[in-house]
Amino acid sequence: MKGEVTPERIAELEELFELNRDNAKIRQMKKDVEEYEHTIRQKIELEEQARLKEREVEKLNKKASRLKREY
Repeated sequence: MKGEVTPERIAELEELFELNRDNAKIRQMKKDVEEYEHTIRQKIELEEQARLKEREVEKLNKKASRLKREY
């Protein structure tokens, strides 16, 4: 995460969203969150692909060992 929850930070957010609404900052914050979420989704997908490839490597190594013993 990008920040800590402090009373001061909560006051800043209340100011931004309620008291003196700043739509430009809100839009930027939304964009930042969406980019972060996209990055996390990509990271998860890449980790899953790596896991599947590792599983395939193990499977092929076992098959190669078995074939090596047979011949």
